[in-house]
Amino acid sequence: MPKPKKRTRQKTSVPVPQPLTRRDILQRGAIYGAGAVVVAAGGTAFAFDFRKTMAEADLTKIGQGTPTIVQIHDPSCQLCQALQRETRTALANCNEGYTYLVANITTAAGAAFQRSIGQPHVTLALLDGDGTPLHFINGVTPAETLKAQFQTHFG
Repeated sequence: MPKPKKRTRQKTSVPVPQPLTRRDILQRGAIYGAGAVVVAAGGTAFAFDFRKTMAEADLTKIGQGTPTIVQIHDPSCQLCQALQRETRTALANCNEGYTYLVANITTAAGAAFQRSIGQPHVTLALLDGDGTPLHFINGVTPAETLKAQFQTHFG
């Protein structure tokens, strides 16, 4: 009987790392630098959005002499979110002459405001400079219609 052949392990060579060239370092620096810019821009956008949201939630601005648009808002309501998008679009195309605030009904201040005016969520309350309600807009309304309403009541 023939003798079985012994298996021999083939030696694998470990690749020797090549030294980094100046070009490699500059390319990596550009990639990491671009990533850092993207992260910084995202952080800045988040900070501005957070500040804007906090400013919109400050219901103490009502009755301070500036006409105010207050949205009765439930953050978990899809209709409220749609109304908020339409309102912000309408406000982006209008002259600044009034303040936009959001009465979040999941907070004590927002719920108290909602009770004080007796309106459901998905509502915009147009208030004069003294905080007296002038008009209510209920339901999701297109931005162009909202813009016309704002100009009519605050003209």
